[in-house]
Amino acid sequence: MGHGYTGSTIDRRIDLRGKSIVRLQTHGRRFELLVNPEPAWLFRQGEDVPVDDIFESYTVYENLSRGEKASEDDIIAVFGDLTEREIAVKILKEGNLQLTQEQRQEIQKEKRAEIVDYIHLHCINPRTNTPIPKDRLEKAILDLGVNIKFNEPVKDQAHEIIKLLKPVMPIRLETVKLAVKIPPSYTGPIYGVLHGKGELLQEEWLDDGSLVAVIQIPAGLQADFLDEIMTKSKGKSQVKVLERLSE
Repeated sequence: MGHGYTGSTIDRRIDLRGKSIVRLQTHGRRFELLVNPEPAWLFRQGEDVPVDDIFESYTVYENLSRGEKASEDDIIAVFGDLTEREIAVKILKEGNLQLTQEQRQEIQKEKRAEIVDYIHLHCINPRTNTPIPKDRLEKAILDLGVNIKFNEPVKDQAHEIIKLLKPVMPIRLETVKLAVKIPPSYTGPIYGVLHGKGELLQEEWLDDGSLVAVIQIPAGLQADFLDEIMTKSKGKSQVKVLERLSE
């Protein structure tokens, strides 16, 4: 099956600013594609990223920086009758993503922000039972000189960083188990909140149409959760803390 290539040709010189190259060397041949660095990196980490957000085009090059396209014969010899899109995904999965130092630092910065968000959401100050401000968390992480690894999962790094933070600030990883009773008039808008904020452990519909539920949420979400429940029910819901589960 043809792939739309006419042989190894020289294309116009490619503008690589803000872009990255993914390179696959196999069967004695080299194949390169132009990609957007962040979605390409996220895709390789297993994130659900639309393929069309990754690639500038599905054109396969032998040497992208010189604008030299791969020949159709080489593409067919290695990839058979795969479509252009399938070839691009295969190269991205199996190849080497070339990131500049600046791109790595930018991804690392975004990863640090995600880690701060995770800790803010899942931890509290045990002295006040309130979330720890994000700016305080970020400053503490920077002061500790923590090396953020751009290719390791947020959750894994966050849990390691929480251990490092314990000697320098009051912090506790905690989830909260809450009992919630919603009056009949407000179960509709609030039911989605219960399912979206945490793990719904138990639900029971009473004869009068009220909903009684038990939900477990990250401790950092408790204040926002209570505020949303009370706002949507005009203050008529009842919420009780059943248990605090610390790690």
